[in-house]
Amino acid sequence: MTGPNDDLPYDDDKLEAAFQTVLQMKKRDFPSYIGGLKVASGNEFAVRSPIDSSISFGFFQEPESGITDHAVDVAAKVHPIWKAIGIEKRISYFENLLESVKAQRYRLAAMVILSSGMTRRESVSEVDRLIDVISSECGRAKKEMDGKTGVWGIITSHNSPLASPVGHAVAAMIAGNTVVVMPSRYCPVPVYVLYEMIERTGLPSGVMNVLIDRKDDTYEHLANDPRLEGVVISGSADYTEDMMFLQIDDELKVLNELKGMNPIIVHRSGDADATASGILSSAFSYSGQGLFSTSKLIISADDSNKIINALLEKVRGLKIGDPADADVFSGPLISEAGAKKFVKKLNEVRGSVLYGGKKVDDEFTGNGSYFTPAIITGLDDDDELMYMDFGMPVLCIKTVQDFDAALEELAETECGLSAGIFSKDRKVIERFLSESDARFKFVNESSTTLRPAVYARAEEFLK
Repeated sequence: MTGPNDDLPYDDDKLEAAFQTVLQMKKRDFPSYIGGLKVASGNEFAVRSPIDSSISFGFFQEPESGITDHAVDVAAKVHPIWKAIGIEKRISYFENLLESVKAQRYRLAAMVILSSGMTRRESVSEVDRLIDVISSECGRAKKEMDGKTGVWGIITSHNSPLASPVGHAVAAMIAGNTVVVMPSRYCPVPVYVLYEMIERTGLPSGVMNVLIDRKDDTYEHLANDPRLEGVVISGSADYTEDMMFLQIDDELKVLNELKGMNPIIVHRSGDADATASGILSSAFSYSGQGLFSTSKLIISADDSNKIINALLEKVRGLKIGDPADADVFSGPLISEAGAKKFVKKLNEVRGSVLYGGKKVDDEFTGNGSYFTPAIITGLDDDDELMYMDFGMPVLCIKTVQDFDAALEELAETECGLSAGIFSKDRKVIERFLSESDARFKFVNESSTTLRPAVYARAEEFLK
């Protein structure tokens, strides 16, 4: 499994101290931020930690009718002023932000742990990916870029709770756009904290606007606003998946970062134990909820028995529990709704479950949705779990005759962002790299080595 940025030091004691500080934070109200103003509706809802539902961050404002439209209107009015100040001045705000993020790296990571249920090292990696994006964009974008700019909607879910929403927003703003950001309703706190840090850089009011809702149609309403130049749709929430079926104007530019199955092929892999470790990390880190989490394994017949046996032996040793504990492999599902979907799906295929899918019940986990990850084999091809990702700790195994059949299966799979292979055969790897249509590919390593918001580049936000 990947760890924090090798260029930055990692101190577990500092992270522990930051986590204890964040744990003691008092509940507070979180308004919508529109045009630099705090906007309240009077209709509020609580957001709780997936680690322990007794931990509440405070209350968020459910937008009134017209608030989303107002946010786009404000961003549209500010856009020409923001664009006119020039790229060097725009970059300066985010160079200051970069230093603040680096200085508060452990505090932000602690906030990610508590908000999303990511483990310690996953949370630090999430912050480090944001550092990578801001640093890269500030370093590369030194001259004005050609292209049409305007207002972008950044709509994301819990799969990358910090790097994806803020990384995309920063790249869009550096290019000269203004943004309306709607992060996950289940773990919005890291984005709100980052907004407050951005505000302290002196960023002009209205360049970045932030709001959330517990209703799916608010996210869809933003995506359908005809005044948008573009929209980022990221993650595996119901509202992000539903947006792919919206009647979006042809003029709208869409950056699609929807989570897919991120499948892995295994063919002549050699070391079964190392291969199994890489697969389990790919599938079950962050409880299978990461943008690059694998939910489908395609194994050639000659490798099938040894790989499945190695997976079953190793998965039993994975510790599922409090993600703030240093020795925990994976924490909870993001929500009770997600847990109900997980249980329902597994109950439908219970006879094919080789391992897992059981509630973890101990003194700590009673206030969260903790489950052992599930390994499934023998499903019919028309079963939803074989062709559709649900953002859960589920790994479905498909055994095929040979490598040609594996590539055919891969071509029929909704990969999403990535696909991987474990093989010691160089020719097989070369064929995979040339014939796979996945945007990102990983070879003989975990998908966790891929970086959230890795393609959040300013040029992507121009038309």
